[in-house]
Amino acid sequence: MKTAHTRHISASALLLAALWSSGCDKSTEPAQTSGELSMTAKYTTSGTALLKSSGISPESTAEVAAVDSIRITKARFVLRDIKFKTAGEDSASFKATPIVLTLNLSETPQTIAVVPMKFGTYRRMEFDVHRVEQSIISNLPAADQSQFADFLAGERYSIIVEGVVYRNASATGTTFIYRSKVDAKQKIDLNPELVITEGSTTVNATILISSAQWFRAQNGSLVDPTVSQSEGVIDENLKSSIRVFKDNNKDGSKD
Repeated sequence: MKTAHTRHISASALLLAALWSSGCDKSTEPAQTSGELSMTAKYTTSGTALLKSSGISPESTAEVAAVDSIRITKARFVLRDIKFKTAGEDSASFKATPIVLTLNLSETPQTIAVVPMKFGTYRRMEFDVHRVEQSIISNLPAADQSQFADFLAGERYSIIVEGVVYRNASATGTTFIYRSKVDAKQKIDLNPELVITEGSTTVNATILISSAQWFRAQNGSLVDPTVSQSEGVIDENLKSSIRVFKDNNKDGSKD
């Protein structure tokens, strides 16, 4: 009887110990403190793919007036040091190393990356549009280095746009490659803010880049991307053509 009673007590003790251990593990299990932040990119022309000239005045220069339309066939931006900041200026790095963003000219949203991100309310996004440096590129995996070759050809570039320019009502256009050396730190406030919490662990931000004004002067007339006199206007237009906003359904429109 003593043996049976001992076995009965031991079994009960083991059961209680198991229940206590299970309850203890659950109560001391670390709370979730991070979710996921994804980024998509959307290219838009804010109209048609062919940028038509709009009412060039007689006072315009012959060089500008000669440009009838411009068609873009490829566009690439080098982005780096992508960060999201909270109201308290806490910074969360999304992508520190440079990336080449090749825009999808079909205007379909494209995924850039998905990364873990700690809980927080992110009110601003910061990133650099920046010329690449060979020393940084050399530290990247070999498979990633080839995409930067065109940005290191001859000089260092940050944006490369390819296309066709049409002049003097000719149906035959001239191909061009516009290479920009612009270095710009972008700071874009997010409204609405991106909020990552235990109840909403997955959010998305979209970078919207519009080419509608890339090759336009302030008066709306087209400038020629093949002449050096146009560089200042085009570079400023490229820098100001980027918007960022919350877009959880990833449709390319602001939530």
